[in-house]
Amino acid sequence: MNLKAFMNLKRRLPYRTILFNKNKEYKIHSHFFLYLNCLPISNNSNKNKMKKILLLSVISIYSLAYSQVNCEALKKENENLQSTNKILGSENEYLKKVLDINKPILETEKENSSFKITKVVGNKTEKSIAISFLIEAKDEKKKMTIEDVFVVDIEGNEYKIDLYKSSKPYPELALNVPVKLTFSFKDIQGEPLFIKIFRFKTTSQHERNTFEKTKSNLEFRDIKVVWN
Repeated sequence: MNLKAFMNLKRRLPYRTILFNKNKEYKIHSHFFLYLNCLPISNNSNKNKMKKILLLSVISIYSLAYSQVNCEALKKENENLQSTNKILGSENEYLKKVLDINKPILETEKENSSFKITKVVGNKTEKSIAISFLIEAKDEKKKMTIEDVFVVDIEGNEYKIDLYKSSKPYPELALNVPVKLTFSFKDIQGEPLFIKIFRFKTTSQHERNTFEKTKSNLEFRDIKVVWN
């Protein structure tokens, strides 16, 4: 067979699939097998050996190329998994901090609204105490007014709210969404370790009926103060 006839025959030949083992298969152009048959080796035994050597060489090259591609894919997948794990770890850490910050010291529920005190901090320099708490509507959207806010320390001293350093006492509550408020009290005498009572009144106006108002009296007792 001359070279021109060989090239014409090669164009018409399809690929063959070689099963190297149970998990890998390779597509090798049939002209390779035609080339093996055309090897100028007189001894059939040597020719068969040569065929086997060349076939194994080609399969080894395909196997090496497949391994390299597979290795790069695994490496990329591993990098993606590490990146995902890092993001999830950061999110978990953030959620843990949020839960720790918002962990209630005391809590109560009145007229389908929950009230949770999360932090009570005293400032030695400013001689003040700040009480942070969460309010959450459990039934429906509503507007709330908070008034008559005061605290009494363990020694019986009463302190009124400092409106300039406190949250606005008119929160608008969405359903099941906590709203944070901080009320500050100034001119604290000494450094009391406990607030004996924290008391205030609320008036809620429901969205479905603006003429309907609900009033409640709230109080929390024996709250520990952390001084900074």
